[in-house]
Amino acid sequence: MAQQLMSYRVDYRTDPPRIVNWRPPQKSRDGGELAWLRRDHEPDHGRGAPAGGWHASVRTFHISVDEQAPLARVRTERQPGRGQAVYLVDDGYGAPLGRITYRRRPFARPEWIVEPTAGPAVRGRKGRLFWWAVWWPWGLMLSWVSAIMAIFAEGDGGFGPPRRVTWRDASGRVHLVFRGIADEYEVREEGWDPRLVSALVGLHQSFDPSEGAPSVGWYSVARA
Repeated sequence: MAQQLMSYRVDYRTDPPRIVNWRPPQKSRDGGELAWLRRDHEPDHGRGAPAGGWHASVRTFHISVDEQAPLARVRTERQPGRGQAVYLVDDGYGAPLGRITYRRRPFARPEWIVEPTAGPAVRGRKGRLFWWAVWWPWGLMLSWVSAIMAIFAEGDGGFGPPRRVTWRDASGRVHLVFRGIADEYEVREEGWDPRLVSALVGLHQSFDPSEGAPSVGWYSVARA
C-alpha cells in the first residue's frame, strides 16, 4: 500500500478522534479519507511490559474506518526501561508493518525511530537545537507565566517548548515532518504505507498532543 505524498492531522472535534489526510495542494481542514483512533479496551502487555495495571508508556490501540476490520493495530512490544518504549504495528490481519521506538532521556530531546518492514528506517527528534537554545532561557520562564495566568483564568496555558519533528534516514534525506505550529504531518518521500504513518501519528499525538486534544493526549491512560 505505497502512497503518494500526503499530509495528515488529527481532528479532535469527534469522539473518538479521527485522522484526516489529504494530498497537496488541497488544504481543506476537514480533508478526506478518514480513519478513527480507537483505544483497545484491554491493555496488551508486550514482551517485557509490566504485567499488572497500566503503565505511562504502554499503548494498545487500532485504526479503523467505520465498522470495517482495523487498518492497523499498535501494541507495546517491550519496555526495557523508563527512557524507552518499543511499539509494533501490524495490519488488520496480523502482518507486520513496522516498529516504532520512542526514547525520552534526561537532558536530551525526545526521539522517535520508525522502522518499516520495507524501506529505510528514519529518526526524528523533537524541536530544533536552535529553538531549544532560545526556549530554555526565555520560553521556560514564559511558560511558567502562562501557566500562572491560566490558573487565574487569564490565559490558556498554551505556551510550550518547540514541537517540530523531522524524520530523516541515514543519508539525511527528509521523509516525514511534523509541523508543530500547523499541527500537521507531511510525507515528503513516496513509498510510505499510510497505515504505518497513521500509527505514528496516533502514537506521537498520545505523547505530544496538539491543540484541541485532552491535556494528557487522546489516549488518556487510566491508572489501575
